[in-house]
This record gives sequence, structure tokens and C-alpha cells, in this order.
Amino acid sequence: MAQAETYDINALRVYPAPVLDACSERMVCQECGKKVKFFCYYCYRPVAPLEGKIPQIRLPFKLDVVKHEGEKDGKSTALHAKVMAPEDVTVIAYSPDCLDNVDVERTALLFPGPDATNIADMDPASYDKVIVIDGTWKQAKGMLHNNKKLRHMRKVTVNPRRTKFWRYQNFDDSYMATIEAIYFLYRDSVPAGYNGEYDALMYFFKYFYDFIQSEYVARPEKSFHGKHQKGYIAYDTVAPSTSLRQPKPGVVADANYDFDGALDLDLTFQAAIDN
Repeated sequence: MAQAETYDINALRVYPAPVLDACSERMVCQECGKKVKFFCYYCYRPVAPLEGKIPQIRLPFKLDVVKHEGEKDGKSTALHAKVMAPEDVTVIAYSPDCLDNVDVERTALLFPGPDATNIADMDPASYDKVIVIDGTWKQAKGMLHNNKKLRHMRKVTVNPRRTKFWRYQNFDDSYMATIEAIYFLYRDSVPAGYNGEYDALMYFFKYFYDFIQSEYVARPEKSFHGKHQKGYIAYDTVAPSTSLRQPKPGVVADANYDFDGALDLDLTFQAAIDN
């Protein structure tokens, strides 16, 4: 396997902070009535004040996100793709027969491994759709093992990158967040002349990444998970937050996800708070 490269997240042509900073409260989804932050994790639409302000893009091929039932809606980064490219992304709840109507000959599966072809080497005329599994690595392998159609799909992969994801996982840093993998799937499908066409897929991811960076720089006494890549918090280059978010009374933060409770990112990621 090729060594994972570091990518420059600050080179993305997305500028979410001016828009999302102005939407500080949870709001009711106009479609389902649940209270959510920024967008509805169930209807995949921005909250009312953000409608018309969130980038909307078209993708060169369709994407199906097959979502494991154990993957919490509020924590899924794959759903960002549906919000940004609603006409080209479909979210499917996994079941034994959820892919019965999929044409295996015209569909590829984003899944790394020795039998996977780099998307940059695929003939664009040979496929119409790519499927990505949304779940933990263990869940994804289980779905692949149990679903005949998934097992028989051509596998594609992307050039490995060092993840910028803030939730530490017990794997090396080449295991990207799902939205990172989706973004590079489309970016690597344009091996020459890429000009930021799909950067909007990383809109929310970039915002959360910047938020965490600035909050930790403003609180240098706070410790981040020691197993993250060296220099994950860019203390020397990031401007500290000017509006620190205070911890909720009584919240005891997990060592892995300290910022989720203390910095209110739980409002964005944890679907349980919406119930």
C-alpha cells in the first residue's frame, strides 16, 4: 500500500465560517419537525436560515451511501455529501435486499484492498454509480461479507491521505472519515486539471475542523488525544477562537471526544439529542 500523503485542508475553496457562525442555535426542520444544527440528519436539507446559502453542486457520477443501522445519523459525515449534492447522492438504509435493483455491471464499490482499482485508472464510461458504505470498519466488512451484490462489485479506491478527522480511531491515520473518502473519490477521478469543483463536499467537515483547531489554540492548556498525528492542532498557525464555548454544567467529557461535550459539537453529531 502506498504511503498516505498529507493534504492541505486549508487549500479547499470553501468558506463556511461566515455562513455557519451566524446560525448558532438548533432549529426545527421544516419537513420533519426535529431540532437540528445546520442541516437535518434525516431529511438532508439545511435549516431554513441556511437555505440558498449552502453550496449545491452536481457530481459526474451518482453516489449511493449505504448506511449501517448502527451508524448514528448525527455522527455520519457521509450525509454531508447528500446535503451538498442532493440530486446525485442517495442515502440507503442497509438491509439484505437493499441493493436488489442495483446493476452490478455498472456500479463500483469504494473499498480499499489489493483487488481495488484506483479511481484515476478507471474508464469513466465503464460505470454510472459508486457505492460507499457508511459505518465502522468492522460494520463495513460485515456488510461486504453478508451481501452478495457488494461482494461481486468492482472495488475502487483513492490515493491514501492522512485523515484530518478529529475523532480518533484505533487505526492508523490513513483511515479517512467517510466524507474525506467521498471527496477524494471525486477529486481523484479528475487526475488532471482539477479546479475545486467538488471542494463543497468538505464544507461542513472544514468548518468543524477549523472550529476544533481554533478552540484548542485558544485553550493551550487543554490536551488533545495523544495518538493523533503529531502536530494535529496547529498552535503556531491557527487564530484562536474569539468566542469560547463554555462547557455544559455537569458534562463529563470522554477522553477521546473531549470537545464534543465541552465545545457543544454534540449538538451537531449526536442524533440522540434530537429524540
